[in-house]
Order: sequence, then structure tokens, then C-alpha cells
Amino acid sequence: MARLGENRWGKTDVRVSKVHHADGEDGLSDLTVQILLSGEVELAHTVGDNTAVLPTDTMRNTVYCLAQEHLTRDLEAFGAVLCDHFLSRAQVTGVTVSISEQIWGRVGPTGFIGGGTERRTARVSGDGERTRTRAGIEGLVVLKTTGSAFSGFPRDEYTVLPDADDRLLATSLTANWSYSTLPVDTSVAWSSARDNILGCFFSNWSASVQHQGWLMANAVLDAVPEIDEIEFHLPNQHHLPFDLTRFGMVDQGTVFQPVSEPYGDIKFTVTR
Repeated sequence: MARLGENRWGKTDVRVSKVHHADGEDGLSDLTVQILLSGEVELAHTVGDNTAVLPTDTMRNTVYCLAQEHLTRDLEAFGAVLCDHFLSRAQVTGVTVSISEQIWGRVGPTGFIGGGTERRTARVSGDGERTRTRAGIEGLVVLKTTGSAFSGFPRDEYTVLPDADDRLLATSLTANWSYSTLPVDTSVAWSSARDNILGCFFSNWSASVQHQGWLMANAVLDAVPEIDEIEFHLPNQHHLPFDLTRFGMVDQGTVFQPVSEPYGDIKFTVTR
């Protein structure tokens, strides 16, 4: 006999922006929100009874309506408001709200410039008894021309990669972390985590991408005591040396060929 397995329903890629008017300097939030619900909706699947299925159109409208009073610079707080709102519905037993914020640079008190890939992220999930909060960064592209190495790795008959005592290192960084206790100001905590990631990346020598990530993770855990776990995804953005000696030139080691694929892909988690 067939049985319904785990299931969720929701609304994805809800785009909402809000201007935060203030004396002398406006702020801007530019968000993409996903809402996923779980509940007792088996009859919707098995016999077409939609009594318990909250429409995804309602979820979208709820984001805009609650944004007016509750969307501040604190993404986690807005996620919690949405989570609590949907959990108050009798047919809903679980909610996950994921938020991604486009980063805009300021140009004067009321102007902004965008176009970058970096996003601030937040995820709040709850089941009526416990709330779990995560935050993070995605699409933060960083590059340093020196201060990274990769040598001493195992070799076999298919290995042609030379040892590198100093090399260019670039990655599109994603970091996600969980809080043991929610900071008083999550925006300050996020900025502190980001600043320490960047400070460590550009100031610390590393023996590999893994080593670089370990150093950054420890810098974040030292700086933000409320963070109990941080996960990194560090895909290598390769800039390969281009051999100019083939054309009768002296190769000074300054010209590279950026390649998008294939690429090294490093993922790991560091906990206290």
C-alpha cells in the first residue's frame, strides 16, 4: 500500500524591498524570501482535499504585509516574525524561512550602487516548541595574489600539478553559522563575522584552501561568542599560469588564464 512520505509546500523567490527612512540617511533592504511549511496535508495528496493547504499566494502576500511593520536591518528577526505567524495557523506544524539579502553599497545619504554577487543570508525554522536560527554569507568573491601555497600532497601516475610555495588564491565564499544564543544585534554579529573572514583571508598565509578556511573559521568563533558552529564552502576560482615561453617570450609569472570549470570544491564545518 502506498504511503505519503515527507513533504512540504511553500513559496520561493519572493522579492521584497523596503526603504528605511531616517533623518539624513535612508537605508535599503532588498530581499529574496523562501517559505516552506509542513503540516497535516496528506488528504490533499491522496484524495484532493485542500482544507489544510494554506495557499502559496497567501504566503507571498504575507511577506509584503508584515514587511511594512517588521522588516528592519535584522533579517533573523523578520524571519522569526514570519515563522511565528505561519505557526499560528492551525494546519501548520513546521516552518522554515530562508532570506537572502542583496548587498548595496552606499553613494551619499540616499543613493546606492549594486551589481555584486555577495548576499547576506538568514534561516529561521520552528515547530512550535523550538526555534533554530542560522545566518551567513554567500557569493563573496575574494582574491589575493600572494600568501597561499599548496605543496606536499600525494602523487600518483596521474598527478601533474606542481608544488606551489606561493600562488594566487581566489574563491566565491559561502559561510553559514548557527547561534547557541541569538545576539542582541544580529547585524553587528554578521558584520563582525564578515570582517574577521576578510581580515583573516587577506592577512594570513595559508598552506591550502582548507588551511585558509580553518583560520577564518577560528577567527569568526573567537570574535562572535554566540556562534557555536560555522560551515564553509570554498570553491576554487582557478587562475592558471599561461606559459608565454611557447612564444619565445620570457615568462615573468604575471599572466594567468581564468577558468570557470572544472574547479576544486572544498566544504567543511568547524565547531566549538
